[in-house]
Amino acid sequence: MPFGIGLIPGAPAYISSVIGNGQTAYTTAMDERTTQQQMLDAIIAGHAQAELYKHKDIEPRLISAHAYFGKLYLVGEYESQAQLKTIYECVEKVDGKKAVISQLYLKKDMAASDFLEEQATAAEIEAQLLADYQVTSSSLTVEVVQGDIILLGVISDKEERDRIIAHAQSAAENNRVIPYLYHQEIAGPKPRVMTAKLSTEPKKSPPAPKPVVKKRKRKQKPKPLVVKAKEPLKQEPKSMAENRPKPPEVIHGRVLGL
Repeated sequence: MPFGIGLIPGAPAYISSVIGNGQTAYTTAMDERTTQQQMLDAIIAGHAQAELYKHKDIEPRLISAHAYFGKLYLVGEYESQAQLKTIYECVEKVDGKKAVISQLYLKKDMAASDFLEEQATAAEIEAQLLADYQVTSSSLTVEVVQGDIILLGVISDKEERDRIIAHAQSAAENNRVIPYLYHQEIAGPKPRVMTAKLSTEPKKSPPAPKPVVKKRKRKQKPKPLVVKAKEPLKQEPKSMAENRPKPPEVIHGRVLGL
């Protein structure tokens, strides 16, 4: 075992099971995730489960932790709001997780027969999935909590997802089916691998060119026409001869006008 792996909760159990258990090795090979991704997910789930085991007031059978593509899933029951707060404080200590998805229910008084019935329903659905030759994904988990059927795992495509949900709905009767089934195409970005290297800064994209704003030309208003008034014609001064009075006319010895 490489140095330091034993210090990570969940890692020793995963590695020993792959090496020493043929069934688990087959499950690992049939998983849609890479071996490295499976190991990272197992470390996240094991670390979360180890943090929950540290608190004596949290029963181990009440809550189970699962991890797929770096996302941590919590499924089970809690007894009080104070305990729920403690659960969230525990999983906050888990390194490498991308998100925490909680499917937790407030615990109710349940008879032993109801608990056994839920376990029988989960076993029935798992048997149907194993019998269906078109369901090839091996990393599937079925849990029944307060009547709700919760499906977790990694699948190959949408058709397989629909078949798995159909098997669960046939056994659900009037209860809900809550699927957390993912395949590589919708798994999102790869989880951050824990290394000692510093992350490189992303290249800055060049600034977008500023839009060219065309200036509108102002329309020039036509100048008003100014009509000048005509100046009166200057009358030239009459000559002295024209200004002299005409001599009186004399007709038949008489002067006209007298």
